[in-house]
Amino acid sequence: MRRAVVAAFAALVVTGVALADPLDPKVKYNDADQARAKAALLTRSDLGIGWTGGTLKTPSSLKQPICPQLRPNYSKLTITGHAEAVFDNGNGGVQVTSDAEVWKNEKQAARHMDALLKPALPTCIRYSLLKTVGGIDKAVLLKTQKQELGKLPAADSAVSYRVPVGYKVGKQTVVVASDFLLLRKGRTEIYVNVTGPSNDAALVALEKRIAKTLLARVRS
Repeated sequence: MRRAVVAAFAALVVTGVALADPLDPKVKYNDADQARAKAALLTRSDLGIGWTGGTLKTPSSLKQPICPQLRPNYSKLTITGHAEAVFDNGNGGVQVTSDAEVWKNEKQAARHMDALLKPALPTCIRYSLLKTVGGIDKAVLLKTQKQELGKLPAADSAVSYRVPVGYKVGKQTVVVASDFLLLRKGRTEIYVNVTGPSNDAALVALEKRIAKTLLARVRS
């Protein structure tokens, strides 16, 4: 059961499931920006011994969280690069998804992130997660929490949210944390989803380290 919950979360980075929508951005990849996106991804060597995974040959289709409270129009924006990597540390029960998107220019990236970072965003993340775990018996979403990433001088914008999910295992309730990091530097946006035991104090430290590592990797 727990692995099913973690697998469901790992599939839901901010990009999620693709559906045709007139409000979606245009997608016009070019080789230079595809390379730029891949260079901004997390690598297995960043995580250390015991981790498996890597860059996906085909990243998830681009799709922002959709909910009634947050429906910005991105149709005049253009994504020129996109890459994704997924990692798992096995028995530790932690999974990390790293997603990088490159926009046509910095102004478009800023417009996109500004439109996304609205008060409704936590509700939207929760809405998307609820659809993902809806088929898992006895799974309950708990209160969304904003998390502090500390000082990230390399970031033009940075925010992190945790959505804890409780589910029944016999007479006990086990809580899994699903943490979402949204970062922007120049015309590159980075999304990171970390899932793991909610009582693991090392999760937030790992996320801060990942944020600093990836922001330093973004080419200007």
